[in-house]
Amino acid sequence: MNDPMINHLKTDIDLARRAVTVFNQTATRARRLLDEAAVRPLTDDERETLEALTARYGRALDILTQKLLRTIDRVELTDEGSVLDRVNRFKKRKVLRDEVNYAQLKDLRNQIVHEYVIDETNRVVVEVLNFAPLIAEMFAKSEEYCRKNGFI
Repeated sequence: MNDPMINHLKTDIDLARRAVTVFNQTATRARRLLDEAAVRPLTDDERETLEALTARYGRALDILTQKLLRTIDRVELTDEGSVLDRVNRFKKRKVLRDEVNYAQLKDLRNQIVHEYVIDETNRVVVEVLNFAPLIAEMFAKSEEYCRKNGFI
């Protein structure tokens, strides 16, 4: 197997692991803050944590779908295609769950990145928190797939 490509894969796995870890840590803090927001107004610093959560969600999703899955495809010498093509390939490989509409994850990411949804912060944060376990699962299954196939 192409050694530089395997090194690239290992780098992308490490990057994805760090992004997902930071995202999950922020998600834990954000869950507590949403509970507190039900009984009192949040401070500006606390609102910044919610903003950080949404940014970290977008970053983690991009690293998983735009970098890690793409690099796995390259290691397997698979034509890239679109993100949707990549997602469908990884569903067939049982890395991603069939019943999940991954376009929803991407749509939420696009709302966060391209639209300033300050008036809908709580709605967006709740949606991000609902997807948090799936982001962690996507990484875990991708890493497991790489190990099972002897890439790492």
